[in-house]
Amino acid sequence: MLSCGVYAKCGSAEPKEAVTKKLANLAGVIPPMITPFGADDKIDFKALAQEALYLKKVGCAGMVIGGSMGEGAGMSPEELAEAIRVTIEATGGTMHVFGGIIADTSAEGVRLAKAVAGAGAAGLQVPPPHFCPTGDTAILAEYYGSLTSGSGLPLIIYNVMPTAQAAVESLETIIDENPEIIAVKQSGRNIHTLAALLATVHHKVKLFSAIDDMIYPSFLLGVDGTISGTSAIFPAETVQMRNAVLAGDLDKGLALHERLAPVWRTVDSVFFAGNAKYAVTLCGQRGVLRPRRPLTWPTGAAAKSIEDALRAGGFLNGGNVPSAELAGVQAGSR
Repeated sequence: MLSCGVYAKCGSAEPKEAVTKKLANLAGVIPPMITPFGADDKIDFKALAQEALYLKKVGCAGMVIGGSMGEGAGMSPEELAEAIRVTIEATGGTMHVFGGIIADTSAEGVRLAKAVAGAGAAGLQVPPPHFCPTGDTAILAEYYGSLTSGSGLPLIIYNVMPTAQAAVESLETIIDENPEIIAVKQSGRNIHTLAALLATVHHKVKLFSAIDDMIYPSFLLGVDGTISGTSAIFPAETVQMRNAVLAGDLDKGLALHERLAPVWRTVDSVFFAGNAKYAVTLCGQRGVLRPRRPLTWPTGAAAKSIEDALRAGGFLNGGNVPSAELAGVQAGSR
């Protein structure tokens, strides 16, 4: 629950114009932050603050709280708001913190968005309505409009659903009708749409890639940054890859891509959040990260494929010693 009571007392009192102005140069690696949970399935806010500090330390430009990688579906407004408040406090208000809105209806989305605004977030990241994914222009325009007007916050469109991609023309219309839309995060395994967006709307909004095994090519195409599962698992390496591209060191960027992309391919499934936490936990730098039930760590062949990819990429180096809890999961997976 919120430690500060009423949402409006938790966050920044900055006017909307000041918040939006801060986002004019939005760019860089903005991971959809992993949410640490305790054995009781409650958010471990101490571990959350530590994760936020780690992202800051390795050079990330911000983070999204409660996105799909952060298991945001099912988070209450109170949980989401408290997670944002804790993250802002932990990082000293120096980073762009966005609230992920994963809702089934406009009414639910507005409730979450208001909580996010009251906690001091810089903006929203919003996919289509979760239960009814659609690329219909009128439905999405109304949905995104209800969230920006209801919260007073700018919004990043998360164009994610592979079976319901909003077409380029649809996104153009939605962007033109709503000045509070500041960016598109292109996912859905569709780099063709990303290329088309760079050619058509990049002069109007920022563009971020979430095509996880194509982050390096996305940087080469000229996106403003990435908000991706890859950056949540490997934030330091993703920052290094972007910096290498910006510096013209394409050999270094490609070498990082060739280490990261195979790991993502083993993580990528309907259980990606649990798989990602397994990968991060195996690497041993950021503690034991449990998924929230009913989601679990992978077992059997799925677990082994992640372990093998991490080892092949040089992320385990044969020296990582997992916790007793994780070792038990590994032993039971064989």
